[in-house]
Amino acid sequence: MQQAFRTRNYSIRDFEEWNQRGELVLQPKFQRREVWSDKARSYLIDTILRGKPIPKIYMRQDINPETRRVRREIVDGQQRIHTVLTFIKNGFKISKAHHEKFGGKTFGDLDKDTQRDILKYEFVVDLLEDMPDNEIYDLFARINTYSEKLKNQELRNAKWFGDFKSSVYLLSKEFYSFFVENKVFTHKTILRMAEAEFISDLLLAMQEGIQPGAKATLDSAYRKYDDEFPSRRIHEKRFRETIDTIGALFGDRLEDSEFSAIRLFYPLFCAVYHLKFGLPKMRSTRKPFKISDYPKMSVDLEGIDDLLARIKEAEADHEDITLSAEEKRFYDAFSVHWVHADKRTILAEFICKKLTKSLSG
Repeated sequence: MQQAFRTRNYSIRDFEEWNQRGELVLQPKFQRREVWSDKARSYLIDTILRGKPIPKIYMRQDINPETRRVRREIVDGQQRIHTVLTFIKNGFKISKAHHEKFGGKTFGDLDKDTQRDILKYEFVVDLLEDMPDNEIYDLFARINTYSEKLKNQELRNAKWFGDFKSSVYLLSKEFYSFFVENKVFTHKTILRMAEAEFISDLLLAMQEGIQPGAKATLDSAYRKYDDEFPSRRIHEKRFRETIDTIGALFGDRLEDSEFSAIRLFYPLFCAVYHLKFGLPKMRSTRKPFKISDYPKMSVDLEGIDDLLARIKEAEADHEDITLSAEEKRFYDAFSVHWVHADKRTILAEFICKKLTKSLSG
């Protein structure tokens, strides 16, 4: 078996030199031509500045025996290479949404050490030496054979690069351990960006009030808040405080609680957030609480856990259980169509009422 490619690492400076010598072909012969937005280009530069990896480049290389010149054609990755070459020529600025320190700066505005680090950044390149067109088409067909269909959040991640996305993934990184340790998400679901989608849902509730858990709703939010996510820093601070409060209320019991399921964690977050800061459109009474109130609030949440356990046990044994109208309404919202905005509201208001009643006592 003869391997059809060799993997090499080439720096941004290598690509710059090849381009200056006329040895680099950036026209995307084998892929649909795309025009990246300024946000997408800035996001790539931010990735480089942070020393994070970028998907590999496919490059065909051949030598003209008469001219002795090397020809390097970017088969896949044209926009990535074009973006970095444009940036080092001061072609655009880094967005402040992506990098607070370097936001608003061109390459020439950066300090010399940072410029040097960018030029030294290396791409992983699969080198296709003297490979004919038909072999390259076959290569892409085989690569795509093993590609999984992208989930909704993965598609959003590939499409949007602005303020809302930056906020979502900042918080996702910060609370990775919290979500895994409390079994809200697994390592596997996080790899498919389930926690990022959930954080998007929570941030949207903080901004606009409880919304339906629907693809179209989140797609619209990413589009609406791509240029600017109002009060972003305030939302991020309050998000952290709300998660920290939930962690303090449960201690190490969250992973074994019904509240670790996102259908109940979502209204729990909304209820705690509402009590602390006020959630838009939420009608429930707000009552401030202190750390000294945590023990009795924890007992109230345990009571909701016990209620769900009793109902499920009765259902499993095919037995009747006496519920108040409020409890029945809560369980119906929990068990059926919980992603609907009205059901989510019922759940959040039930939790709010339980907690405020305790605080009143």
